[in-house]
Amino acid sequence: MNALHLSKIGNKMTNKVGVRAIMHDIQEVLNSDLNQYVNLSAGNPAILPQVYEMWEEALKDIVNDKQLKNLISQYGSSYGTHELIDCIREYFFTSYRIKLDREQVLITSGSQNLFFLALNSFCGTSKEGRVKKALIPMLPDYAGYSGVALEEGIIEGIPPIVSKLDHHTFRYKFNRQAFKDKIAQDPDIGAVVLSRPNNPSGNILSKEAVHFISKVCKDYHIPLLIDSAYAPPFPAMNFVEMNPIIHGNIIHCMSLSKAGLPGERIGIAIGKSDFIKVMEAFQSNILIHSSRLGQRMVVNTLKSGKLAGISANYIRTHYKQKHDYLKNLLTTHMPDDIPWYLHKAEGSLFGWLWLEGLPFSDNDLYNKLKAENLIVVPGGSFFHGSQSSPHNRECIRISLTATDEELKKGIHILSSVVKKIYSSNSIFETEKI
Repeated sequence: MNALHLSKIGNKMTNKVGVRAIMHDIQEVLNSDLNQYVNLSAGNPAILPQVYEMWEEALKDIVNDKQLKNLISQYGSSYGTHELIDCIREYFFTSYRIKLDREQVLITSGSQNLFFLALNSFCGTSKEGRVKKALIPMLPDYAGYSGVALEEGIIEGIPPIVSKLDHHTFRYKFNRQAFKDKIAQDPDIGAVVLSRPNNPSGNILSKEAVHFISKVCKDYHIPLLIDSAYAPPFPAMNFVEMNPIIHGNIIHCMSLSKAGLPGERIGIAIGKSDFIKVMEAFQSNILIHSSRLGQRMVVNTLKSGKLAGISANYIRTHYKQKHDYLKNLLTTHMPDDIPWYLHKAEGSLFGWLWLEGLPFSDNDLYNKLKAENLIVVPGGSFFHGSQSSPHNRECIRISLTATDEELKKGIHILSSVVKKIYSSNSIFETEKI
């Protein structure tokens, strides 16, 4: 069979490197025998009863009100339905006193699609031939940003300041000066992007840090994309106080996926109409619009008040308890004399574990754990190619969507493997991905 002759974009999108190689390997492993493995890699939210019941009721109301035929049999606006956009406008004004015009809101097919639209609109090769890049102000951050970029090598990031808080807890700190210097010295930054709460670490940049980043971006006419997939008002997976920050050059990016609706692919972008118009035009060319059925389900839950209420009182509580349980398991089962550190719990649905002085790479650790039937996500891809520190190859991401029993079993395996690693002077030979 002749080899396919793909474009640069085709080759980029099909090349299994970085996090795509890892996720492909994880999927193949789990497909081979799901019951054999303890899976602590999942990004899909746990199916929580109260959350499922909320969406089930919203769908039943659509059917009972005879709305289904109209929703699934007609096209709609590329911006999204006026009904959902107006609900969002009303919610943000009522809750945060943020006044929005319709042209400042765009409904997308999930946040992954939202960042595909945004990053490829503002970054990549310009009409003048210059390659505009996206800058992450504090690594690590969501590995998917590199995946959605149509061009290679356009995602860069600023290394964090790593701060140990106690014997087994650490936290990343934002390097303001390094960020400011990078923006001032590099004329080819097309956008700045960050997740808040952060995926993978759960770090939440302070309001002051976000205002600083926004001010620097504004001075250089750069859009700031804030990925709020785990933030309030929904799914509200924040364990410390935070609110949306929407002004000036910020594009506030939301998702319903972690609020229990990943299958319907509903994302929300809020920002200056000039930014939103660009993204709407892109969306209209590639997929027309997001699911009208999903949009209507969100309308029902917003109008009833259930979406924000269940997010704050149920989803947030669930994942905070999960993180506390993970920390307790690590404290109980991991050797106290080994330099392991869990990132401070501030938000999201992951635990971020740093194994200082790991004698081989995170990918090698992934393979060692896989051989013991434990699946986690190695952390290197979240540093987007940065080789600034050995720390970048010493972290793993642990999903909090697993059951308590799965977490307990998984941490037992992790502890056993880590003990062997740090008690041995030899570096294990492991299968390469």
